[in-house]
Amino acid sequence: MAEFTLYIGNKCFSSWSLRPWVAMKHLEMPFEEGFVRLRTPQTFANLAKVSPTGLVPVLNHDGRIVWETLAILEYLADLFPEK
Repeated sequence: MAEFTLYIGNKCFSSWSLRPWVAMKHLEMPFEEGFVRLRTPQTFANLAKVSPTGLVPVLNHDGRIVWETLAILEYLADLFPEK
């Protein structure tokens, strides 16, 4: 089975992060949740480790990196058209 890790920011600050998170939960897609704490001195360095854009959300699918909320949702729709 494919491995998915969805990196998101603080749920109270990053509503864009919640969009793919909610979709994946609702559709019962198995994934790990990676968390990047926002608004800290380490935020930029931590984002650089997981995101080519320095933003969240970011989906890592077996090493394939997809960023930006709508791109993540479209990518998942292509992988799982039945859902």
